[in-house]
Amino acid sequence: MVFLIGMPACGKSRIGRNLAKKISFSFYDLDKQISNAQQKSITQIFLEKGEEHFRKIETEHLLGLSKKNNNTIVSLGGGTPCFNNNMQQIQSLGTLFYLNTPVEILAERIKKNNKRPLFLDLSLDEVRHALLDLIQKREPFYSQAHYTINTEKKSDAIIIEEIAAYISPR
Repeated sequence: MVFLIGMPACGKSRIGRNLAKKISFSFYDLDKQISNAQQKSITQIFLEKGEEHFRKIETEHLLGLSKKNNNTIVSLGGGTPCFNNNMQQIQSLGTLFYLNTPVEILAERIKKNNKRPLFLDLSLDEVRHALLDLIQKREPFYSQAHYTINTEKKSDAIIIEEIAAYISPR
């Protein structure tokens, strides 16, 4: 199993979906699966039940991945590795790739299409500051990935090629 981790808006879902197609793996988006199972958006879950409730559900879904085929690309939510000892679970299941994307790019992407619960109703400058705070908290977890892929000034195709070079279908 291959896991993509990183900050919100770094491209985990988009890269994961296209990588899976390229190497003939299945694709699993953890946030999308949670949203489908709860019949609510992630934002709705956060607003109605709070982050703690969401993190509990997230961990339950993560534990269920052990039943998945090893030839699966999994896109995780930005905070997934940072809660409930999830990082240990992820490491036991497969290979982790951290998509490291500069704050400025993340902030622009988030402001362009903001449906993310941690950034609702924030100005671009506030998004930048919130991202810097989050990176500080999450970097110790992200740095535990097996591989770090710097995405700055790279097309999706190049990022996918870099990741694919490390993966051999089993």
